[in-house]
Amino acid sequence: MTSMPLRSYATVLALLLVAGVVAACSSTSDSGPTPAGAGVGGSNAGVAGQPQASAGASSGAGSGGVLGGSGSNGVSGVSGVSGTGTGASAGAASIAGGASRGGSSGSSGSAGAAGSAGSNVSSAGSGGFYPWPGGNLVVSVDPVDTYQSDLSGLHYEPAQGAAPAVLWAVQNQPSKLYRLLWNGSTWVSDASNGWSSGKTLHFPDGQGAPDSEGVTQGALGSSALYVSTERDNQVSATSRLSVLMLDGASAGATLTATREWNLTNDLPKVGSNLGLEAIAWVPDAYLVSKGFIDESKQSAYDPANYADHGNGIFFVGVEQDGLIHGFALDHTSGGFTRVATFASGHSGVMDLAFDRDAGYLWAVCDDTCQGRTNVLDIDTRVGSTTRGKFYIRRGFERPASMPNLNNEGFTVTSDSTCQAGFKSVFYAEDGSTMGFAIRRDSIPCGPFLGN
Repeated sequence: MTSMPLRSYATVLALLLVAGVVAACSSTSDSGPTPAGAGVGGSNAGVAGQPQASAGASSGAGSGGVLGGSGSNGVSGVSGVSGTGTGASAGAASIAGGASRGGSSGSSGSAGAAGSAGSNVSSAGSGGFYPWPGGNLVVSVDPVDTYQSDLSGLHYEPAQGAAPAVLWAVQNQPSKLYRLLWNGSTWVSDASNGWSSGKTLHFPDGQGAPDSEGVTQGALGSSALYVSTERDNQVSATSRLSVLMLDGASAGATLTATREWNLTNDLPKVGSNLGLEAIAWVPDAYLVSKGFIDESKQSAYDPANYADHGNGIFFVGVEQDGLIHGFALDHTSGGFTRVATFASGHSGVMDLAFDRDAGYLWAVCDDTCQGRTNVLDIDTRVGSTTRGKFYIRRGFERPASMPNLNNEGFTVTSDSTCQAGFKSVFYAEDGSTMGFAIRRDSIPCGPFLGN
């Protein structure tokens, strides 16, 4: 791509944001609390060790500031959303831009403990969407000009023992999977085992170029990775709505899928470039604990009904209609059963991410929906007509400091990385604005939407 003149990235983001036009998309929500917004500051404040939410050092933010490293020339914080219910307390957000205290103070926010608010909140904005609940300080975290275009899905694998945290990223053209590690300032390709430039993907026969759009992992510690693809780029006019299983521990510069579940004939017909954009794995333990309904049997989900399905259900999102479908994938026979279909709340869904700590399924739309996200959960409300099924708990606007970019990837970090009650989320942009494709912001740790 053509390089743009060097300038302050934060300034350009601000200009793009001012120029953006916010359009309405529809969303439904429950009556739970909206997290208060914390004041943030610091110009691209540093991050120590594992990736954390990035902002200036906080001094008594109303909803708990997000910690960062040293910095200067801080920006003013964002107003907190008032909460007047139980547990809410006043707290002026006096935010400095890092150790140098160069930032101006954030405006005051009324809230309770970090990441929480009272039960009575201000009304939602356009189309029922609420302000972004995190730090609202978006920063780029990939080396400039690393990805020219078409970076799509993301998945965060937390650190385990001596193994570092990994940010998996998938690209649809050319079809590649990247294993990214944190080097103290950016996420860079693993230099070992053939990962330095990403690994080229193929279908199980060793041929083709999967239009790879989403990536996820099953049980933590497993080397198995799962990629959603909508077609073979070498046969671009034909849909091939598939989930590919790959062995992330394989050596070499290419990865040939060890199994393919071709779901095309079980799903509504869609355009060849409007298929499976998203994938997330949800463990059986969560589904059973919530009373998840298996629509194929019209009864409570029983994992014992699905041999060799990998201890969880794979949920895939469709770009063309915004629907999400859940599948039990047989890892021995290659068969599958669709156990659920539900709306994401968007006209199209670009990525899915399951927060294993909070139990939330995040559904993300790109610039066609103004970068909004919906948080879904299994309905446990007594008497509800959707009890046992996924429903939309809350819809959020994109972070205030995020321009309306073509973000096709999204993932959530684990609560083990929390700082001051917040943890990082990552976005992958298809277009690499100003040479950057991966950006970070934050959300509150734990279940923050209330009951």
